[in-house]
Amino acid sequence: MNNSKYQQNTTQEIINEADLQKQKQKHLQLLHKYNNLKDATQTVLGALAQAKGLTVKDIHKMYNLPSHD
Repeated sequence: MNNSKYQQNTTQEIINEADLQKQKQKHLQLLHKYNNLKDATQTVLGALAQAKGLTVKDIHKMYNLPSHD
């Protein structure tokens, strides 16, 4: 194999790997944000349920939110 061609392929593989790592990091950041928002939402729903004397399940039904029974 031509050394220059091999070097181009290797360089492209390194670039592709770097792009994949950037995408992975971005996905992990977005997942972290999503989980933080979900946790905050559950905290608010829990407080609302307690204030109304209901269960969180009742609040989910009241606001047509998905339930994970």
